[in-house]
Amino acid sequence: MTDYAIGVQPLQGMERAATDLPFLHTNVEFGVLQIDGSCLHIGICRITTTHCYNVSQKRSPARRCPVAEAELSVGANGRLRAFFPKSGMLPCTERAFFNRRVFPVPVPHVLPEFVQAGLPELKGGIIPAGLYPVRPSVGGYWIEF
Repeated sequence: MTDYAIGVQPLQGMERAATDLPFLHTNVEFGVLQIDGSCLHIGICRITTTHCYNVSQKRSPARRCPVAEAELSVGANGRLRAFFPKSGMLPCTERAFFNRRVFPVPVPHVLPEFVQAGLPELKGGIIPAGLYPVRPSVGGYWIEF
């Protein structure tokens, strides 16, 4: 059976109750692939477990999306929360995707089964299209979808 790096996320850097939340440690690849094979360079391409990171790095450079580590959890309202630690991304990825203070999702993104199974409190298995505020914290960035 595969271990999907389920852990406990300390509640530092966010305004919320002082309890711990379960989380999934993942990699998020950014970009939306178009029918013609071009990439929009915004949104979410795919979410993988951390053990799949080397697989995504072996893809051809033309298809490689920028990648950042993310700790996924569920907020009090049942929505997906993602913490992107600065230590888990390249500076160019941080500038491109987190400096605008808004994270665009141009098309709905269906969450992989391991996310839905690992976070059973999650309401819905889709990140709807929209603009999501990026909330900076000391060690990274929070986005609630």
